[in-house]
Amino acid sequence: MTAAAYLSCSPLALQQLQYKDGFRSEPLHAENGLIGIVEGGSGKLFMRNGSASPVRKGAFFLVHHGEGSFQLMADPIGMLRVTLVSYCVRNPSGSADAPGRLSSMLGNGTIHHAAASLTETLLAQLRQAMAEDNEIGELKRQHALLELLLHLHAHQLTPDRNGNDSIQATIEYMEQRLTKPLQISELPKLAGMTPSSYSRAFKRLTGLTPGHYLTRLRILRAKELMADHNASLRDIAVSVGYQDELYFSRVFKKAEGISPSVYLKRSDRRIAVVSSFFLQDHLLSLGILPIAAPSFPSYFDTASGFPSYLHDRLSGTTPLNAERPIPSSDVVRLAPDLILRTRLLHDQNDKHWGENHDAIFIDHFSSWEQYYRTIASKVGREAEAERVIRSMSQLEQAARRKLERCVKNGKWTVIRLMPGNCRLYGIKEHTFTELIYHRLGFQPDDRITHGTYMDNAFEELLRLDPEQILVIWSSEAAIHEFAADPRWQQLSAVKESKVYYPDSKEWDPWGPIGREYMIKAMLRFFCKR
Repeated sequence: MTAAAYLSCSPLALQQLQYKDGFRSEPLHAENGLIGIVEGGSGKLFMRNGSASPVRKGAFFLVHHGEGSFQLMADPIGMLRVTLVSYCVRNPSGSADAPGRLSSMLGNGTIHHAAASLTETLLAQLRQAMAEDNEIGELKRQHALLELLLHLHAHQLTPDRNGNDSIQATIEYMEQRLTKPLQISELPKLAGMTPSSYSRAFKRLTGLTPGHYLTRLRILRAKELMADHNASLRDIAVSVGYQDELYFSRVFKKAEGISPSVYLKRSDRRIAVVSSFFLQDHLLSLGILPIAAPSFPSYFDTASGFPSYLHDRLSGTTPLNAERPIPSSDVVRLAPDLILRTRLLHDQNDKHWGENHDAIFIDHFSSWEQYYRTIASKVGREAEAERVIRSMSQLEQAARRKLERCVKNGKWTVIRLMPGNCRLYGIKEHTFTELIYHRLGFQPDDRITHGTYMDNAFEELLRLDPEQILVIWSSEAAIHEFAADPRWQQLSAVKESKVYYPDSKEWDPWGPIGREYMIKAMLRFFCKR
């Protein structure tokens, strides 16, 4: 193979665009090669030749230099979020057909679809490499771009071959009709596909056949109903779409390896957590290792995306990326006995689950004990929960005594700095401030009376001009942004060097393990000042 067969691709810039409510962009031009990746929402792509194509999360397209402008438009009610990756292509032989050869791989202006979660990961790697301004950084940038291009090429699916939306619609249809008899033969018609194409597409998306997936849903719902020991097996069978109790028992035993009556006596249940909170903390302290639990891979430095104090303890637990919506199919395929779920911060409407999806929903509480007791009641560990709560109370009282001599002087104000936003925490209705003010003895500023927190509160902070400021969960970039503001420098706490910046990235008082970790970290920080 000659040298002319190789291409050298270098990224030039990344641009993030966001449009809302039917907004149509001005014509955009590709000064070099350009990849458009839809990271959220839906809308349309308009090319100069007059073509218009619908786009949604997971879609991508390629536009080459000199091949025309394009426009993006959000759906009438909604949002469209797109990242544009500008790059140049070089051919060591000097051939001018390099961009054309890339076009033949991915097509100019053609909409393709790739696995969104992996695309997000590769984009994050490219962003990180773009921040390194040295020779090694240049190599990393080229490598990250080539990985992204290879991923997009390997996973490209044109709209007429991509049936994920249709498949997802049939999954939601199954979830909503578990109590009724359902024929698998109905589903391909609902998806507008032939039976064979539907089965292949369904298994590609979920890893299971449609029939196996439906059985998993029904068995999962049956297990949840079995938590109510007053329900009869016949009622449970009917509730999950089986009119014959004996047939239900045979299906259950084939799926689980044991009969429903034996299952009722088991204690080692397979539990998954679907949440934006670390409820796995609560389960671990109750002696239960969940089979799947939320992670934040771009925030925490561990390979799992769990905080360091949970990483080793959760060995064998499947991380669920909570930085994006968590589809129900990602959890159902793991065959859990029980799903503990809260409202997802990145999917407030829970559209990936459906209103009637069967999982135990945990309401929002401002007290960690309320979360803990609720979860313990669902898994039959109430006595253990009360023991842990008593032990935590003793730890808090001991910490308060140690902190008293370190923080007794002066009043405290707690803030979080984010790009363009100063969050001012109140004195109640929030687990963090409840801990430091009411349990650990920090004295709040008397003028702060609100609950939870107040966003965009920099002007309010300037007005209060607090005596001491505790800055939590804030990135260095955000801290530097506010520190560069002359008004920040005029704050009394800044002038008196009474602004405190503990390494609070992993402070999480919502579960007993994270709460203990946070309290010990606070003792190290404040008692050694």
